[in-house]
Amino acid sequence: FRRVRNLNVYFKNNHISLTTDITKIDEWQGGDIVVFKEHIGLISDKRNQNGICFVIHHSNPFQIRYEEDILENRDDIIGHYRIS
Repeated sequence: FRRVRNLNVYFKNNHISLTTDITKIDEWQGGDIVVFKEHIGLISDKRNQNGICFVIHHSNPFQIRYEEDILENRDDIIGHYRIS
């Protein structure tokens, strides 16, 4: 969480910046990086019934699953990047 802002600047300056609108389903691909205000995750190749991608992340030590359907529940997405 302490490095999220720095990493977001790095991704913005060195990689392809994409939409943060999760309803643009075609623009989200497995392997993309998603940056939240205090958290970073990777986009999974799995999707929910609405076509929204799952996120692979580790947010707390008591987390049961690392691949979760959380994008629709988050309103703090500040970046979405693809490494070229």
